[in-house]
Amino acid sequence: MEKDSFNRLSWMSNEVQNELEQRGEIVENEDLKSLYSLDDDSDFSVALHQILVNRFDKNRDSLNPVELNLFLCMHLENAGQADSILSFLQEWFPEQKERVIKSLNEIGATKSSEIIKKAIELLPKDGSCFFESSNENSEKEMSKLDREFSNYPDGSMRKLYRKYAEKHRGEI
Repeated sequence: MEKDSFNRLSWMSNEVQNELEQRGEIVENEDLKSLYSLDDDSDFSVALHQILVNRFDKNRDSLNPVELNLFLCMHLENAGQADSILSFLQEWFPEQKERVIKSLNEIGATKSSEIIKKAIELLPKDGSCFFESSNENSEKEMSKLDREFSNYPDGSMRKLYRKYAEKHRGEI
């Protein structure tokens, strides 16, 4: 039996395994030169996100403005796909809800920014849970905004992340 037989899924080709290992090494070593040499925007975004998460986990104040823009946008996208934008806005990073509007605009996701701005306007001003003061109309509107955001109104976020990161390469 192979030494790594339990570390791979049966359907995973050697090529996929090699790509995952390469991406893992890039993240572990924060090898930015290799990161930018990745051809696939998805691999690039996943590796960059993990690098930023690792930095953030070590020191919450370690990300510069460019890195924070990417970090917040990537987390918001994850919330929209895995749960809801409300999770990001009220649970994950409530202190960053205004900042994420700016971050989305900075990376070129202007339509997404407008959606998030509308969602924030629906939130209680006192910071309490949305569902404690919501009504049927506001819940429907929040659900609509969540769907609109999750349908990628600005196109591929991976491409926007890549373009923004390339533009600010010296700051990452």
